[in-house]
Amino acid sequence: MNHYELMVVLSPTLTEEQEKEQHRQIEELLKSQKGEIHLVDFWGKRKLAYPIKKQRQGVYNIYYFEVDPGRVSEIDRKLKMDEQLLRFLMFKMEKIQIQNMNKEIERRAQAAQAPPAPEPVVAAEPAVEEAAPAAETAVETEATAPETPSEG
Repeated sequence: MNHYELMVVLSPTLTEEQEKEQHRQIEELLKSQKGEIHLVDFWGKRKLAYPIKKQRQGVYNIYYFEVDPGRVSEIDRKLKMDEQLLRFLMFKMEKIQIQNMNKEIERRAQAAQAPPAPEPVVAAEPAVEEAAPAAETAVETEATAPETPSEG
């Protein structure tokens, strides 16, 4: 089994509910092909480099998964039939990418287990108006200070 990365660009006209449905369908497709999804990144709505199907924005999702190489063509074929997808790109991950993905999975697992950091107590700060005259005075002092003659 090989590791793959699948980037999907969805139409920005989809509602949040339709986006979730698309996400669910893609996950089901990968699982139906005996794939194991390791990580999913939701990038959200981003501007496209050029218009695709008259759209200037797209909703990006990235899936990192492992599947038998013989099943990739079937995944590709089914993704091509989905009209809600503006574009998708699937490629085989290299060893270093797999290592980085595993580190990210571990980092996210640790972050999920760690207790939330306590919120810092913010002391009341003096008003900005009080600080401004002091700065102006310093500037005036520098500007009005007499120059010292140089000896020479």
